[in-house]
Amino acid sequence: MDIDVAEREHLAVADLLARLARAFSRSHSAERVRCAVLAGHHRFDGRPIRDFVPIFVERITKEELRRSASSR
Repeated sequence: MDIDVAEREHLAVADLLARLARAFSRSHSAERVRCAVLAGHHRFDGRPIRDFVPIFVERITKEELRRSASSR
């Protein structure tokens, strides 16, 4: 079964969401992590090159969650 780029990106972001929710469970709710991942992902809406979007979303989200955890 061959999945398209959009589906592959969707699956990668869903996996990222699950991993980050576990990794940041002590400092942030699952809903907070979900909102951060979605906001990071939406930053790339309309961009033509999609190959590295999940990697960029992960970096952006981790930085945001770390920063907000340290400011508490």
